[in-house]
Amino acid sequence: MATMKKTAVTMVLCTSLVATGCATTQEGQQMQGAALGALAGGLTTGLLTGNVGYGIAAAVGGAALGWGAVKLVQAATTQQVRTAEQDQQLYGFTPSANAVLVKMNKATATPEKLAAGQSVVISSDYSLSLPQGTANSDVVESYSLKKDGQVLTSSEPTHSQKAAGGYAVNATIAIPKSAKPGTYVVETKVQSGTSYDVSQAVFVVGN
Repeated sequence: MATMKKTAVTMVLCTSLVATGCATTQEGQQMQGAALGALAGGLTTGLLTGNVGYGIAAAVGGAALGWGAVKLVQAATTQQVRTAEQDQQLYGFTPSANAVLVKMNKATATPEKLAAGQSVVISSDYSLSLPQGTANSDVVESYSLKKDGQVLTSSEPTHSQKAAGGYAVNATIAIPKSAKPGTYVVETKVQSGTSYDVSQAVFVVGN
């Protein structure tokens, strides 16, 4: 493991030296800066998770497709839209007697087709069920962006205390001007305790 970490750090340093010596235009410097940012982020993720190779590979893949060093979620809001009773009537979501339960109900992308440089809103709906007598639970929301089955970038998880009921989440994602055309999938993950669920929303970036 120590050898792998040393090798990964050496890769980042070497890449940095090469980029510094070769970037002769503003566009080139921006692209190389994004690549370095993505690589450094991937290295950090890899070191934290113990899988350096995967972290760097994902970061390099994201940079190659135009998503290097891009903050995935520009703005996100979560609002309770149903009480626990309304949630049970609408979705038939039966609460557990002694466990927290999370269930994703739906997710959409608006617009479904857009151009690089524009923004897309990912709207999700989920249900949170708590054991009787439990007022609130810590809920963690996070997002991952995929293309062709490959994770390009992920958001930092956000924590908040929530009561039982139904919630609507809206997250705005700015598409980089350098993003490659194709079909993208945003996975929204909601977790509370040991229970979690994931929804997918699809959008297409045109030429």
